[in-house]
Amino acid sequence: MIKVLIVDDSSLMRVKMRSFLETTQDIKVIGIAKNGLDALEKVHVLKPDVITMDINMPGFSGIQAVELIMRECPTPVIMVSSLTYDGAKETIEALEKGAVDYIHKDTMTDNALVEKIRMAKDAVINIAPTQKEHKSVLIPPQSPFRVVAIGISTGGPRALANIIPQISPDIRSSIVIGQHMPPTFTKPLAERLNRESKIKVKEAEAGELLMPGCVYICPGGMHMKLERKDVITLYPKENFREYHYCPSADLLMSSVSLTYGKNALCIIMTGMGADGMEGIKVAREQGSYVLAQSEETSTIYGMPKAIISNNLQDEIVHLNQVAERINHLCSEG
Repeated sequence: MIKVLIVDDSSLMRVKMRSFLETTQDIKVIGIAKNGLDALEKVHVLKPDVITMDINMPGFSGIQAVELIMRECPTPVIMVSSLTYDGAKETIEALEKGAVDYIHKDTMTDNALVEKIRMAKDAVINIAPTQKEHKSVLIPPQSPFRVVAIGISTGGPRALANIIPQISPDIRSSIVIGQHMPPTFTKPLAERLNRESKIKVKEAEAGELLMPGCVYICPGGMHMKLERKDVITLYPKENFREYHYCPSADLLMSSVSLTYGKNALCIIMTGMGADGMEGIKVAREQGSYVLAQSEETSTIYGMPKAIISNNLQDEIVHLNQVAERINHLCSEG
């Protein structure tokens, strides 16, 4: 039985979420909190397995509550957010502070909420920053790489906040990122990372030329391909209905490796499902170099597990070593 604490200052939203969850046999609502401070107290007493957390509450916000919960009593938190630009900015901040996932209050369905709660229950949180071990480390014969492609999903904003600010401005590669997110979320994610980083981070644009030492995040609701060297191509998700996830890591990895071959570094990171596996199979055929995030440091070990269980990786790396590997593999000397 998954024990859930619902945190929301709206009685209508509390009733709505509770009614969604009471129809399931494996989820039990064990408490209700009306604000962040109330939530913090009830987390200590009730010990829930998962918390749903509204962002905007009077006095003590959901973001403040997440920060204190992760410090005092680490528990998987799902943020309940709006689809507005401001809602996206606040959600990304909460995710960087340790929230596992988010759901949109405007479009919430019972199935979506239940699925996210079941996923969150097994999420890895409060990752220790001191893990330093490398696994299966091989120095590739050809470097620096010309392009780095990252496929990432649940847990991505926090992971990227750990990686991108540590990337050296001296790297010779461009970095392209496919992060599963809706359209309003990727631009504030890029803006936040750009403020915190030594290199330029932006939301990708169709036809844009790749520059060394720059990071390009695929816009939500679009697929990104590199069909020609150093040129970004974007497609609406309707153009590739065979891909369940958007942006598709499979599509990104396969196009990058087909275009750059041995000059491509492909990285699969935290996320649910197996997006990226088919693309990485193409990458291995083309001689691209593949990193997969370790189980211990993946919020959700779905996407990396698909790579590692099929022995498609060249290296398994912990989260706090991804930037170090990119800097090493993408720099001269």
